[in-house]
Amino acid sequence: MINTYEDAVAWLYGRVNYERLGSSQYAASDFKLERMRRLLEALGNPQDRIPAVHIAGTKGKGTTAALVAGMVQEAGYKVGLFTSPHMQHIEERFVVNGQMVSPLRFVELVQQMAGYVESLTEATAGLMPTFFELITAISWQHFSDEAVDLVVLEVGLGGRLDSTNLCAPVVTAISSISLDHTRLLGSTVEQIAAEKAGIIKQGVPVVTSAETPTVRELFRRKAAEFECPYNELHTDFGFEVESPWTDGTREQKLAFFPLSEAGRESAEERLEIAFPKPGRVYGNNIALALGCIRELRKRGYEIGTETIQKAVREISLPLRFDILQDQPLLIADAAHNPSSFENLIATLQDVFPARPVTFLMAVSKDKDYRTMCRSIPDTDRVIVTQYAGNERGLPAGQLLSCLRESHRGDSVMIDDPGAALTEALQSSPPNGVIIATGSLFLAAEIRSLVCPEQVSRRLSTQVA
Repeated sequence: MINTYEDAVAWLYGRVNYERLGSSQYAASDFKLERMRRLLEALGNPQDRIPAVHIAGTKGKGTTAALVAGMVQEAGYKVGLFTSPHMQHIEERFVVNGQMVSPLRFVELVQQMAGYVESLTEATAGLMPTFFELITAISWQHFSDEAVDLVVLEVGLGGRLDSTNLCAPVVTAISSISLDHTRLLGSTVEQIAAEKAGIIKQGVPVVTSAETPTVRELFRRKAAEFECPYNELHTDFGFEVESPWTDGTREQKLAFFPLSEAGRESAEERLEIAFPKPGRVYGNNIALALGCIRELRKRGYEIGTETIQKAVREISLPLRFDILQDQPLLIADAAHNPSSFENLIATLQDVFPARPVTFLMAVSKDKDYRTMCRSIPDTDRVIVTQYAGNERGLPAGQLLSCLRESHRGDSVMIDDPGAALTEALQSSPPNGVIIATGSLFLAAEIRSLVCPEQVSRRLSTQVA
């Protein structure tokens, strides 16, 4: 029986949950859209009635999704946003205008879904939807009940067989592509890109910020095959950093602009934006989001320049270069693969060139942590730990051994993340920088330790 919030969470976590198992414990054959299709049919196919912006990619897709949702919401529309994974509470994954459902409503949604699953399982042997499929279906039910004007969907994994891929998009977007989940998606960026391109639909505009020439060509061919308007960064639109982020300003100023067929900037359409995060990678994400907004405007969505500027300036992006405290400066960042990790290190070197840096690091077993370890400068100190409550975590001792194969600087191991944080804070000088990273799970755990008041409580809720 599902009578309380705790019951609802336990029921969901009782399903097969590949986010906790990791990609090393399942095969590509485990991904099938038939289970998801049957679930949505039981709900009356809400995904067919609500227009969507569908966003895939290796990195940057979550930031892009949050930016698009924020801009559309600021323009006065009611927007559903679906992202994954969550930091503390499952309900963070499906919000309407930035608000999670109440505990009571969450329990009701899970109760309804449990009823559908029971009837479908009886009718179809072996249905057994996964945790992610159930959350996707619950999200669609909630968005439908809330009568949202638009849904922004972040793909969970890949694209072609992801449970979000049954939506009816008005725009599809693909962010940068790099190696991740290679066991499932392919061992080359081109193979991975082909899976991401599976979200492209007949006649639906495609926007991409991918940089690799072979990947861009793959996307062009796919868009042409499906007769889609196609827009790519540096060809159809561009951006430049006008004023980089500094520790004093804590914002960077960028300019976004469409490009003509000759590759020239359209000066009259130039849009200047202030953004509260450092790093050129965020310029790519903002440009991709604005590319989506351009397509939405063409389809009748009224989203003005001042609205865009306000939404971007005020965007909240937890665990993306998330400054938690000063003196020493403590940052949580969810970089978890070599590409995002290297971008993070480059950003640290750009914005804090003279500050001593301490990495507070934990990783997942199924990530390329060896490459991540090799990218850490020898001048930086590393405190190795292991996040709690998730079996994907690599044992701290194994991570330390890997790190010491290439890192010649100071490194220690402290199994408990709380104790590791205490050591980092006590040993770092006032002008030091501590970066908690390597995994979203560790970054979220450190954030909850430092900012408990920002972690909303989910109270036990009895349902009649």
